Amino acid sequence: MYKILFTDLDDTLLNDSGSISKNNIAAVQKAIKAGCNVVICSGRSNMSLEKFNNALGIKDYTIGYNGGIIYKGDKVLICHYLEKQLVLDIIDYCRSYNVDIQLYQHDALWLDKETELTKAYCKRSVLTPNVVNDLKLHITDKVNKVIILAKHEILKKLEANMPKHISENCCTFFSHDHLFEFNPPNVTKGTAVTELTEHLGIPVSQTIAVGDNENDIPMIQAAGLGVAVKNAIQPALDCADYITQGTNNEDAVAEIINEFILTGGQQC
Repeated sequence: MYKILFTDLDDTLLNDSGSISKNNIAAVQKAIKAGCNVVICSGRSNMSLEKFNNALGIKDYTIGYNGGIIYKGDKVLICHYLEKQLVLDIIDYCRSYNVDIQLYQHDALWLDKETELTKAYCKRSVLTPNVVNDLKLHITDKVNKVIILAKHEILKKLEANMPKHISENCCTFFSHDHLFEFNPPNVTKGTAVTELTEHLGIPVSQTIAVGDNENDIPMIQAAGLGVAVKNAIQPALDCADYITQGTNNEDAVAEIINEFILTGGQQC
């Protein structure tokens, strides 16, 4: 029996217009009624996830910042951070590539210049950023994560040439072609799956995780049943136990719930 469904948000549960289909909402609510925890596991902050939890009727657990924070309702259950000095070094290094830099600190988004990429990110995440003169001067404490925005080829160069002391002290990955992220060390969506199942005393074999991008791969690999949506990148498809017949625009999450949770002897 599957007791938890971990689902990515963008390009997985959400369609290309950034909304949740009626079929996905209905399926999630049926899964919850059947006793299955449905947990959004996203790179976003809880500020951006709250409206989706409300739409789905999720009242218990949420994972934000790509595994950096696990929430129970609106309270922080588990949290991981990047150290201030490491963040300062990340900013210095990334500035040499003339990219857009933004970070999350104290449940707020901070950046020191608005561009078309940062505006698009904020619009998609439904967030109002704090724009400051110099990002480095406004880092007063530990940071949840750093996000770099640029063309994919620039981000690939940034990744390839990263100083050793940065690469060894944080977890890095692409969450989109033009989004490269720095997470706390050894923290991924996969580690969050392990942390939450241990907290709840649920065997990881009784979990499903579904996603589409590089940052979802650790979660897909960690779960009892790892699922990639049809529109996922090839590495995610390659590591999945199951690939949905539908894309994120074709109710892929509802497909998973109907196939593995509500039918076929897999009732929660």
